[in-house]
Amino acid sequence: MGTFVHFTNILAVLALAAFLVLIFLIKREGNDERTQYMVYKLFSFLFTFLLIGLSLIIIVTGWKTIDYTLLRVSITTLMSLNIFVGLVYWIYLSKTA
Repeated sequence: MGTFVHFTNILAVLALAAFLVLIFLIKREGNDERTQYMVYKLFSFLFTFLLIGLSLIIIVTGWKTIDYTLLRVSITTLMSLNIFVGLVYWIYLSKTA
């Protein structure tokens, strides 16, 4: 289990860097209607992605009892993936919209 904790700690640090890059890319786009629409699409997508992930974690913990470490690893992985997916989705939106 120590390997998973170490991996998710590294993943969380990379997610922080990705979050800073995402904020920089959003600010660089400007403040017009197109950017506001893209930000709305991004955050609605990320909210849906996060709710689905949290629902899956709740369903799994309802079926089977897991320890604190595995729950922490699951939530950290979900939050980090949410940021990485958001960064990729923002790049996709800025290229196509």
